[in-house]
Amino acid sequence: MAEVALIERLEKAVIKLESLLSESHRTSGAINGVNGELAPYVEAFDRLMNESVAEFIKNSRILDGDIKTHAEMVHAAFQAQRAFLWLTSRYQEPQQNEVAVLLKPISEKIQQIQTFRERNRGSNMFNHLSAVSESIPALGWITISAKPGPYVKEMNDAATFYTNRVLKDYKHSDLRHIDWVKSFLNIWTELQAYIKEYHTTGLIWSKTGPVASAASSFPAVGNKQGLPPPPPPLPPPPPPPGPPPAIDTENTKD
Repeated sequence: MAEVALIERLEKAVIKLESLLSESHRTSGAINGVNGELAPYVEAFDRLMNESVAEFIKNSRILDGDIKTHAEMVHAAFQAQRAFLWLTSRYQEPQQNEVAVLLKPISEKIQQIQTFRERNRGSNMFNHLSAVSESIPALGWITISAKPGPYVKEMNDAATFYTNRVLKDYKHSDLRHIDWVKSFLNIWTELQAYIKEYHTTGLIWSKTGPVASAASSFPAVGNKQGLPPPPPPLPPPPPPPGPPPAIDTENTKD
């Protein structure tokens, strides 16, 4: 009887252990994004793009011109960061020299944004371009090993020097620029909140899967995720006033 009882206890222990291992694997999959699932922090970044970044793109398209062109570059930079975050959820961290290679798409997008500002110093929208150019290095938060949130705030503060100029120039004339400022600064506010929730002490790579390399497959980023439809065309201007009515001088009395 004692042997039977011992066997039953062992069987129950094995069943419980298998259950715990299964639950651990399922939870790991939700964190690391295995089995075809997106990691929660990648899903959260998608929401940031679909909401805050999309609102900024919409307001930039309304203003058109250099502002719209610059904003499309910002969207491309966020897409590149999203691809990198997806990679970290599926692969283990490689050596630092390999990480630098994987970060190259993001750094190139940042450089493109800053170069555009420098090449358009004569633009009437130079303050807008400068606000974007001075703060876009915030996307480098993924390289900060401890507490990257304050770094994003520092970049946001750099932008406000120029956004305050925009507010001063347009607060009584064109509120579309005010909406643009609010939506742009909100990106960095939301990014800080995102980092605080998911990456408080720095970006953490997956503990499972292969080690990342330049040959690792990135998700496609050429879609229109986070991009709202273009705004409707503006109404045509009113017709010019007609000629003044003719005056019958013969019938005019003194």
